Amino acid sequence: MQKFANKKIYLPLSIIALVVSLSAWGYHWNHENEREIAREFQGQVLDQLKEGIHQSFSANSNFPKSFAVGQQNIEIDYTINKNLDKFVHKILRRFKSDYSSVVVIDNNNGNILAAVGYNGREKKFLKSLPFSSTHPSASLAKIVTTAALVQNSIVDLNTSFNYRGKATTLYKYQLKSKTNRWTRYQSLLDAFAKSNNVIFGKAAIKYLTGIGLYKMAYKLGFNKNLMNEINLTPSHFGMPKDQYNLAEIASGFNRDTSMSPVHAAILASTVANNGFLKQPKLVTRLVEGKTQKTLWSASPDQEQVLDRQTAKALQLMMRETVSRGTARGSFRRLPRRIRESLIIGGKTGSITGGVPYGKRDWFSMYAMPKDQRFGKGISISIMNVNVKKWYVKAARVGREIMEYYFKKEMPLRRKDYMKVSVVNPQSE
Repeated sequence: MQKFANKKIYLPLSIIALVVSLSAWGYHWNHENEREIAREFQGQVLDQLKEGIHQSFSANSNFPKSFAVGQQNIEIDYTINKNLDKFVHKILRRFKSDYSSVVVIDNNNGNILAAVGYNGREKKFLKSLPFSSTHPSASLAKIVTTAALVQNSIVDLNTSFNYRGKATTLYKYQLKSKTNRWTRYQSLLDAFAKSNNVIFGKAAIKYLTGIGLYKMAYKLGFNKNLMNEINLTPSHFGMPKDQYNLAEIASGFNRDTSMSPVHAAILASTVANNGFLKQPKLVTRLVEGKTQKTLWSASPDQEQVLDRQTAKALQLMMRETVSRGTARGSFRRLPRRIRESLIIGGKTGSITGGVPYGKRDWFSMYAMPKDQRFGKGISISIMNVNVKKWYVKAARVGREIMEYYFKKEMPLRRKDYMKVSVVNPQSE
């Protein structure tokens, strides 16, 4: 009798357990289904955003302020600093290069504060120029080569190399180890600051492999899309075909290695951030027009691509470029407040070719407050394309933008400490 009673009790309990289990499964399924729908909708929103920005490139019009997905109106919050952007427009009009591009990035978070292209011949602005990757990178490639050499502890800044002939050329005879009375010597630090093609070519042949250099370029953002909200054409870094081609690619003495002005700014920002590559962002968030509910927000993606020691070495080399290297003329007689408050470094590059065709004059730079309570400052890339006449050096444009930013937008005063968006120091 007791056994039968136990069975009677057990049966309802089993049914209850089954009902609870089915309810939980149903809730889980519904929840997963809702999340899948949300993911699909978010994907549609991002696709529409990319299409809208692409159309603004094609039509050379302003970036869209909003777009529709079904019955919803989606508003776009951009990262652009309007005052800085206005100043960049003004300065490019004044200098009148045949073509120019300026990109300014906030080192704290990867936000693009300004991205301006200009056609000085037709006196019109070009929306897509800062995001196009049809520009030979020239000596900016030396940043990649230096990272590969230093990160693997192959050489240090004081390692000495010999060379013959002009430092700006790269003939096969210059890559031979033969020495004579015309042979000169230079450290890696000086070779970077003064952009010595021969030394970088010889160092690559002696210490690097094609695959090793290629892998470092990939780490630093070549051959992949760097942005979520834009279909940014990847910068191109090829695999060397032979030893001479390795020297060409390592020194930047070729037209095949190409990059976008956005990527050029990211290179400097990665160095300034002690080896952390912060993904560049043009959009901070997308919100539903009526409810102002955030539908998508940019995540603070970053990846450590260089160790701290290598990044510090590159910081020093870029500082040497500004203080006594190829950019020294543009940074003479800096205002005292700027000189005492900032750490400034950069890399120049020049080569003829690309689309639009002409002689490219590059400058990729960072400017960091010495007092880290003000954050990590900004990085700037400037690319001028001169067809027949030379108008202004890219480094000069970079200096003027830097001075404006730290005078008007981030004046480095005590009361501005709390205004600075500082990243988590533990991440670096």
